[in-house]
Parts: sequence; C-alpha cells; structure tokens
Amino acid sequence: MGLNFRNSTNAAIYIAYAYPNFNCSPINYAKIGWYRVDPGQTREVWSGYAGGNTFYYYAESSFGRTWSGSYFTQLPSQAFHWCWNVGCTTCRNLGMRRIPVSPIYASYTINLVSSASQSAPQSGNIRIALPSKQSTEGSLVVRIPRTAKKLKQGKPLSSNRVAVPTRLRKN
Repeated sequence: MGLNFRNSTNAAIYIAYAYPNFNCSPINYAKIGWYRVDPGQTREVWSGYAGGNTFYYYAESSFGRTWSGSYFTQLPSQAFHWCWNVGCTTCRNLGMRRIPVSPIYASYTINLVSSASQSAPQSGNIRIALPSKQSTEGSLVVRIPRTAKKLKQGKPLSSNRVAVPTRLRKN
C-alpha cells in the first residue's frame, strides 16, 4: 500500500510531492522531496493507504524534462519537508500536478514516461504521466490546493531523500 513513482525514462528523475497535513495552516498540505528514482526503478514515497487522498507532485529528469502543473509552491534544492506555504530566498517557484486518488485504491503508482509511445494501457491504480510542454509564459492564475479531506492512514517516507544536482537547478 502507498504512493509510488515509477521511472520509465532513460534518465534519473528527482521528485517532490505534497500530501494532506492538518498541522500545516492556512494551506493544509506539506511538501517533501527530493526522491531520486533511477531508470526502471519504482520508489514508494507514501506508506499506507493512498486512496481517498489528493496528492501533488513535481518531477524533473537529469536530461531536463519536467512533469509539472499549475499548483505553484517554493521548492529548495536540498532535501526538505515543509508546509506548503514555506519557502526560502534560494527556492524555485515550481508548479505541481494534482493527483486525486480514488478511495477504492489502497496503492497508487504514477508512471513517469518520456513519450506517448511508452504509454501502455493503464489500469485504474496506475497513471501514465507525460512530461510537461515547455512554455515561457507563466500562469495568470495562482492555484493552491483545496482543503484536504481527513487523511486516511498513512505517512510520508522521509528516508532516501537527496539534493537536486546543481546542473538541474533552473530558475
């Protein structure tokens, strides 16, 4: 049981994600990262029941691909575990993708791929995620996570977090 990320690309991927945390206010989500996932590897980042929760994630590969969304928050380059609205002067403002997990799934996997040709038919508890299209335009709308529902049993896994390599850090 848990939330997993699978790397189906040919490059290392660094992942940060956010989960419901009622100790955080006014936005009751915490963010944690960075997890290195090598090609062909699957890494569990949330232990316990994933169903019924909404998670957010941002990922970037060592080849410059990103998997991003429209929920912006500040992320540092070093390993971290902060509330959503905490930031720093050296942080990057990065957009996370929203992943609502159906309550029927105890375990959920996000399969990061580099092209549509890798998109095999997905089952209900596996989501295929293509890289974001590169855009130089910023979003006019700032989105924040909705109020989280009461958290199902589970917890973030803090072990095996790393810093993002310097060559990946873009502003």
